[in-house]
Amino acid sequence: MKDIIKYYLQLIVLAFCLFTSACSDDDDPVYPIEEELAGTYKGTLDIELDGTSIANGMPKNITIAKAGNNIVSLELKDFSFMGMNLTIKLEKCVLKQNGTSYTFTGSQELNLSDIGKCNVDVAGTINNGKVEADLNIDVLQLGQKVKVVYKGTKLTGSESSEAKITSFVFEGATIVTEQPVIDDVTGKIAFKVIDGATNEELAALVLTIAISSKASITPATGIKQNFASDVTYTVIAEDGTVKE
Repeated sequence: MKDIIKYYLQLIVLAFCLFTSACSDDDDPVYPIEEELAGTYKGTLDIELDGTSIANGMPKNITIAKAGNNIVSLELKDFSFMGMNLTIKLEKCVLKQNGTSYTFTGSQELNLSDIGKCNVDVAGTINNGKVEADLNIDVLQLGQKVKVVYKGTKLTGSESSEAKITSFVFEGATIVTEQPVIDDVTGKIAFKVIDGATNEELAALVLTIAISSKASITPATGIKQNFASDVTYTVIAEDGTVKE
């Protein structure tokens, strides 16, 4: 008798497992995340701190990866905030499909180095190789709210990572006595001017810059630039790699 009862209990447990598994499959849609959505996206960040803009068009890549049949993770590495480089990774962003477009939402408490605990909410869309995401970050320790708006385009993986200034030349500048020398290791470019060069003369210098193929640079080449003090140029490689 005990064996019969045990046998029927096993059948009931097996049936229950099969039922819950079937329900899970039905309720949990399977999306082509790895085939269409996952990858590295090249784009820009706009950042607000307590409603005040502190950055616009900051170049940055994000990575989207599969975390479940209808769940993705979103990682933003080296996110600059108040002089700190942070990595924000949201593990469980739930996808919903609307035609060819996907929306995702997620909330997570993160413990970030240097600033402690943060509550992060994210909402965004992925459509035809492009992603847009809004991140609202509540920095509990500082009592501040950070809003990040990201827009990017998915990379193919074949893009170049070279971000170099290959030529940096002042043409027709009489105050320049030695043309610039580029040090790729330190990221420094130095040149010499005549003794007694005025700030007005240094602010009127125009140079021609050559950079790696398919990269971009700011400030742009061919425009006046004020060299009365140090100037920082930012080169962005085809794959989003940034070098200053």
